[in-house]
Amino acid sequence: MSKIRKELEDQLAKKLLERDELLAEMRSVRSAVVKDNPKKNKWLLTAIERIEKLDKYISQNNNRIQDIDKRKEKADEAINTRKHNQQKYLLGAMVEHLLKTDKLSKDFVRKELDRFLRRDYDIELFSDYFDDSVEDLS
Repeated sequence: MSKIRKELEDQLAKKLLERDELLAEMRSVRSAVVKDNPKKNKWLLTAIERIEKLDKYISQNNNRIQDIDKRKEKADEAINTRKHNQQKYLLGAMVEHLLKTDKLSKDFVRKELDRFLRRDYDIELFSDYFDDSVEDLS
């Protein structure tokens, strides 16, 4: 997380805390106004109701923002996964090219694969890849 984003999130948290304190104070003022003389202070009740509507609107939009952030994180993860998979594919293609041009020893790659591969399926996948050799990977 960037430093600027962290600062903005801290500021937002402080503002939300202040908002909650103001809303609690507003509710106590509203109850006092209702008990005192609602007709006399109708403008105050109207203002308080408007503030409550705005607070509800803010809360709903905060939830929407959180949902959008979650979707963005999932999209970023998907992009990173695709990028990582493409990198692995290209690295494999490069190793294969190096093997075909004899710039990389087949014995070296075979030994490294033998140490690296653990699952039977993976070992089976490469079993015929070095078909010109006497040894099998398994």
